[in-house]
Amino acid sequence: MMRTILLVIATVAGLVAADAHAQSVEREAGPLPRFFPHRTTYLDLDADQRSHFQLAYLVSSQSGIPPEEIRMWFNQNGEVVSFDIDPSGRITRLPELDELAAEPTVWINQERGGMSLNLQFEATLPGGPEYAAGDLQLALGQANHAIRQAAGVAALFAPNFKTLVFEFDGPAPSAIAIHDDGSTTALTAQENRVMLRPRDRGMRDLVRIEMGRMPTRVLLDS
Repeated sequence: MMRTILLVIATVAGLVAADAHAQSVEREAGPLPRFFPHRTTYLDLDADQRSHFQLAYLVSSQSGIPPEEIRMWFNQNGEVVSFDIDPSGRITRLPELDELAAEPTVWINQERGGMSLNLQFEATLPGGPEYAAGDLQLALGQANHAIRQAAGVAALFAPNFKTLVFEFDGPAPSAIAIHDDGSTTALTAQENRVMLRPRDRGMRDLVRIEMGRMPTRVLLDS
C-alpha cells in the first residue's frame, strides 16, 4: 500500500557503492518491487484516476558516482532489461505490472552500501508552457485522493498536496497567473523553480498560467 510519504529519501539496503573501482562490479541487489515502492498501487488505479500525476524514482550515490554511470537491470525470459537513468538520477524506464509481479532479481554495477532511492510525486500536465487551471487542480486532486485511499485509517497523517513546483533547465523564466477578469499575477520564482498554490485565496479565480518556456518536470508538494 502507498504509505504517507512525500519526497522521502529512503536508503535501500543492498543498494550501492561508492568508489571509483565499483564500476566493474555486477551483483544481485534484491527483488524488483523493492526498488519501486508503491508502483504497483499506482498502476492498480484506474487510468482516469492517475491521468495527471505519476510517481518518479531517483537514485543517487552518496560517494558522488555520476547517475549516468549507475546501471540497474534484470533478466526476463532470457533477455536483459535495463533501466535508463538520466543525469539527474531519474529512472526513465519504469516497470509494468507483469514485471513487478514476477519479482525478478535486480542487478547493479555498484558495491554494497551507499546509494539512496528518492520517491517523488510529479504532475503530468497536457500542453505547456501554458496550463489550464482545471488541469493544475486535477493533478493535485488525483494525487491527494490516491494517498488518502491507500492510507486508509492513516489518512489523517497523510501529506496534503497544495503546491506545484515547476523545475527548469537553467534559471526560471517569467511566469504569470491569468485570472477570470483578465488581470495577471506574477508567480513566485526561486533559482530554477516557479511555485504555484492554485487553491490559495488569491488564485481561486485562476483561469490559466503562462510561462516563458517548458519546465523539465512539475513536482507536487505540500
